[in-house]
Amino acid sequence: MRPPSPSYVSRHLRTAEHLDQSLAALARMTGYFSAGLPVRHILADFPDETIKAVAAWTRDEDFRLRPAGERGHPAPAALGPTDRALRRHGPARPRDPLRRPAPLRPHLRGRPPGGHRRHRPDLVPATLQRWKASGRVTGDQFVLLARNALSNRLKEGRPPVYALLGYAHDAPVTLTPLVLERTELRAGDTMNFSAVLTATAPVHVMIVIATTGPSGRPREKVAFVRRATVEPGHELRLAKAHPLRSTAPWKVSPGSYSLALQINGRRFPAVAFTVLDT
Repeated sequence: MRPPSPSYVSRHLRTAEHLDQSLAALARMTGYFSAGLPVRHILADFPDETIKAVAAWTRDEDFRLRPAGERGHPAPAALGPTDRALRRHGPARPRDPLRRPAPLRPHLRGRPPGGHRRHRPDLVPATLQRWKASGRVTGDQFVLLARNALSNRLKEGRPPVYALLGYAHDAPVTLTPLVLERTELRAGDTMNFSAVLTATAPVHVMIVIATTGPSGRPREKVAFVRRATVEPGHELRLAKAHPLRSTAPWKVSPGSYSLALQINGRRFPAVAFTVLDT
C-alpha cells in the first residue's frame, strides 16, 4: 500500500466539495511529508478559504504544522487578488526569519539564512536560548528544533551549543583507544571502528574524518554516531560501520586520513588510515 500523498490530495481532491477534508488531510500529513507546494495549488483555486486555514496552522500547538502554514502563505510578489484576504486573515512574510510573527518563531527547521550563519554565528544559539528561557519552546519540541538548527555548530564542537542541549563540554569522559578494523581502504569501502566509553554525564558522539585537500588545506567530514546517558559503573561500546563514499561537498581521494571521536564537542586522539588508489 502506498503512503498518503499531499500531491494526490491537491491534484484529485481540489474541489469545493472536498476542500475542508483536503486541507485537514494536508494538515495531518505535513508532520511526515512536505505539504507546502500542494497547499499553494489549493490556494490558487480557493484563496480565501485556504488562507484562513493556513493562518490557523501558524498558531497551532504542533510545531511541525506551523511551518506549513507559513509556506502556504503567498509570497509578496504573488499576492495579486489574494492580498486583501491575506492582510485580513494572516500575517505577512517578513524577510528576516528570526523576526517572524510570534506563532512562527519556534521554527528554525535547521535552515537559518546563509548570511546569518556566516556573519552572525551566535544569532541562532542566542535566539534559541531566549526561547528556552521564556518557556515558549520546551521539552522534546525544543530539543528537536535545536538539534536541527544547530547541526553545523555541533559539528564544529562549540561548547555553548552543546551546553544548550544539555551536554557538558568538560564532562568526565574516559575513552579507550580507537580501533580501526582496517587501516587501508578504498573509496566505497566500509570503515569499521570501535571504542569503549565511560562517563558520568550525557554524551553526544560524532566522528571526525580529516585529510588534506589537493590545495594543501585541511578538510573534515563530521558525522553523528549516537547520543546516550551512561549508567554509573557501566561502559558504552561505540561501534559503527561508516561508508567511505564521496558526496557533493566531500570527495574521497587517495591519500592519508585520520579518524577521531568528538564527544560533547571535545576531540579525542585520532587514528591514522590510508585511502588507496583504485
